[in-house]
Amino acid sequence: MHYFDTLSRIIYFARSSLSKIIIASFVICALTACNPNNTATVTEGILPQNIEITGELVAAKTTYLTPPIMRRVWSYQVKKIAPEGSLVKKGDLIAQLDTSDLTQRLATKSARLATTKQDIETSKLRNLKQVEQLKLDIAEAKMNFDKAQLKFDLSDETVSAIDKAKYEKDAQIAKDNYQLNLKKLTLEHQGAAQRQVMLESDLRKQAAEVADLKKGIAAFRILAPKTGMLVHGKDQQGNKLKEGQSVSAGDAVASIPDLDHMQIKMAIPEVEAERVKLNQVVNIRLDANPERLFIGKIVKLGAVFRNKSRQIPLVVFDAIADIDEADSDIMRPGMTAKVSINITSNQTQLLLPVEALHYQQGQAYVYRPSLFGDERHPVEVSDIGLHFVALSSGLSLGDEVILP
Repeated sequence: MHYFDTLSRIIYFARSSLSKIIIASFVICALTACNPNNTATVTEGILPQNIEITGELVAAKTTYLTPPIMRRVWSYQVKKIAPEGSLVKKGDLIAQLDTSDLTQRLATKSARLATTKQDIETSKLRNLKQVEQLKLDIAEAKMNFDKAQLKFDLSDETVSAIDKAKYEKDAQIAKDNYQLNLKKLTLEHQGAAQRQVMLESDLRKQAAEVADLKKGIAAFRILAPKTGMLVHGKDQQGNKLKEGQSVSAGDAVASIPDLDHMQIKMAIPEVEAERVKLNQVVNIRLDANPERLFIGKIVKLGAVFRNKSRQIPLVVFDAIADIDEADSDIMRPGMTAKVSINITSNQTQLLLPVEALHYQQGQAYVYRPSLFGDERHPVEVSDIGLHFVALSSGLSLGDEVILP
């Protein structure tokens, strides 16, 4: 009997202990929300922020080689051009433009110039001949006048009144004829001088046109103004210029960049306009040499927004950054690169991992552990980085949130 009482007590105490263990386990599970998920803690620090874009290498100083400015010439065909990327020396032939139209115009202008020169010589000879003839006419008229005047002067009482009147009239006619020939000579001199002025004016104008055409034809041989690496210009579609293509007046046939001072040109999306400032640091990795990291600083911001291209209607503005310690051995204008603009603020903020954040209808929220499970909690986000977000309200330093 004593044996059964002892066994009953042991079973009672065992059941009582098991109940306590179960209750304790339940309480512990409730306090920890029975949540196997990882958690993250709200920390305080500086949020790293970067804008990731692409860019194109340009030279800070570039010498552009353009066609000469010619009257009535709006398009220039490239007959020959030195290879892209070749090293040229000062005075080397860079490109030869088509001169066929200018050569034809030069032939026409030269023929007109020769005709004008001949006209001047012909006019001089004709004028000389005309003057000589007028001088003979004047001498003859003077002689006739002198004879008529003498005949009138020698008439006396033996000469009838009728004859005397006739002598006087003949003398007057001879005098008038003499004076008329003098006027003709004067007018001939004046007319010859005017014709000479007009012809010489035409001669100077035509000679200047011929000289300009000759100078223009010579200028269609584009020579290197300095030593450097040659870069071809671009056509209307943005492709590198080739032999046989044409360029418009003012467009560059080629250029010689200064490779010792390189820059990166970037197209910044309009939505990032307020976050990009002068003197911000940029990290640059060339697509052709991604293992090398180059550092730069923004030195110029565009004042005008534009479409990125005809195919891409994204609104952007241009920004240019100087590249520190540019490598002229590998860097060439036109190379593309991946650019990271550091827009990190020095202000300390509450930080939370990006993956802890959820959104619904534009409202950000997180899940926090609670006694009865995961609790949804709204938050306000002030800035977003690559791995963390900055919070303006909703959580405090040290708060825990659940990670998905």
